[in-house]
Amino acid sequence: MERTLTQLSEDYFKAAEDINCLIVKYRRLLNEAYNSNNYLKTYEIKRKLTIFYDQKRDILDTAYALKNYYKRDEEVMSA
Repeated sequence: MERTLTQLSEDYFKAAEDINCLIVKYRRLLNEAYNSNNYLKTYEIKRKLTIFYDQKRDILDTAYALKNYYKRDEEVMSA
């Protein structure tokens, strides 16, 4: 099954939304761990959140690159 770049970018945007749900969940867990003075758990959750934010940024970069792929070609052709 062939997919267009726009369809692929939509898949990446959906993946970013999924990661965002994880971020919300782990932000709540971070508050709970911080309030319970469990600093080891707080550290572990902060590490996971950092990874989630990095993943989300990479996914969104790819999504926008796919979405705007042909726009770059149009800008070069018109210059």
